[in-house]
Amino acid sequence: MRFQVVFLADVPPKYMAGEIRTVSGGFARNYLIPQGLAAPATSEQMKRIEKIKKIAEAKRSKDASDLKGVSDKLEGLSITLKGRAGEGGHLYGSITNMAIAEALTEAVGQDIDRRTITLTEPIRDLGTFEVPVRLHMDLIPTVTVVVEDAAGRYFAVAPGDEDAEDDEDNDEAIDGEEAEADDDADDEEEEDEDEEKA
Repeated sequence: MRFQVVFLADVPPKYMAGEIRTVSGGFARNYLIPQGLAAPATSEQMKRIEKIKKIAEAKRSKDASDLKGVSDKLEGLSITLKGRAGEGGHLYGSITNMAIAEALTEAVGQDIDRRTITLTEPIRDLGTFEVPVRLHMDLIPTVTVVVEDAAGRYFAVAPGDEDAEDDEDNDEAIDGEEAEADDDADDEEEEDEDEEKA
């Protein structure tokens, strides 16, 4: 069953204080009303809407001011997280918004709520990802999350790449051995010349 409620506080990202919206009964009864975020849309609550909006606007302004410093620290910040990955760069498991929030909290020295991390789904691959952090309706800095494997790689190693690296190492080793052989031959020639002069 769905019914109308008046929002008493902002519930990002969809609802703002003072709005009258129709929501599911379970959402209202189990979360919104017990948390004091909304109330049934009675005639008494309807009369309070303008007052609710003014209070909410003042709170938004204060919150934005308080969070501006945190937003500035987060904007453009890059953090690195490690994960075990198989072939093709796919992670065993995933990087969640909780892991990102913990890393950001450590980086900026201020608690970052995991619910502010806007991930459509957990990160399941190595690579670089741009992740929005919804601190406030008007403050949504973007951070860069680099996901690496244990070896410090953040990109997939294509099959054959490691073999190619081994071949390069072997080529270098062979070149080195040939150079040493040439040096030895030059030394022997110099010794022969010295003996002839003697």
